[in-house]
Amino acid sequence: MQADTTPKVLLLLEGKEAELPDWYTSVAMSFKEGKKKSVSFAVVKEDGEKAARRFGVPKDEEVPKAGILIVAVVDGKGGGRYARFTGSELRAGGGAAVRAVKEFVRSIVDENTEATLLPLPAFPPPDIPRKQASTSLVELTYDNLPTHCFGGAKAICLIALLPAGVNKCPEAVAELAKRHRNDNVQFAWLKAQKQQEFVEGFGIKMDQLPMMVAVKVGKRNRFAKLEGELAISSMGGFVDRILGGDMTFAALKPLPELEPAYLQGGDDEEPAAAATGGGDEGFDDEDKVEL
Repeated sequence: MQADTTPKVLLLLEGKEAELPDWYTSVAMSFKEGKKKSVSFAVVKEDGEKAARRFGVPKDEEVPKAGILIVAVVDGKGGGRYARFTGSELRAGGGAAVRAVKEFVRSIVDENTEATLLPLPAFPPPDIPRKQASTSLVELTYDNLPTHCFGGAKAICLIALLPAGVNKCPEAVAELAKRHRNDNVQFAWLKAQKQQEFVEGFGIKMDQLPMMVAVKVGKRNRFAKLEGELAISSMGGFVDRILGGDMTFAALKPLPELEPAYLQGGDDEEPAAAATGGGDEGFDDEDKVEL
């Protein structure tokens, strides 16, 4: 309301379901010549009661169904004066409301007004919604390891190392990645049964999986590991300790490497499928999780 010096008329209604009275549109049109408006008109519904308190309406006084009319003259410097109108004409509606409101508005915007005006209250700046970043979660491969995890945009990469027989990202890991989308961490998951050297690079044995490791790449490569079940509670505490600076990281020399797919051979399940006559059926592995 304080962006320019055009007088403002604000109608405060009782809630977001409240209907705009016809008389209000008629009054607004009477202060408009072509595209030029001598007075600006606006309506507040959902926060009408909250706005009423800023304009001096007592807490024990509800906003009537017909609304409360506020007329303000602003000085363009963050200040101004206002008066409010709750006359019976608003409840009557129709021509009576049009005439009464037009007269009241003119009495305020006229320099010779005798109406009692109050200092215009200060309003806080509007809330700006926090932009949500996209969820950073991929299946780790030979190709994306250097770009997503060991050199990605975020400082820490958390990798869920999955044992044989688990071929998709656990829901708890996906939920954790969504929860921390705005934090300085990124997530990945790896079907680790064919990446023994990579797993052992963190000092982990294959029979210890599943496990989550956190990797910090920089002048000194470091890592931390969470052993055991990939549950949202334990992983959440793990990430919270990392973000809070309470996690102890160990040196990581050298950075573990993944084998490319062409060196891994066929899927473990394929020989069994061929033996039972199921060789015509393929196995579709997910490249990444859609949230």
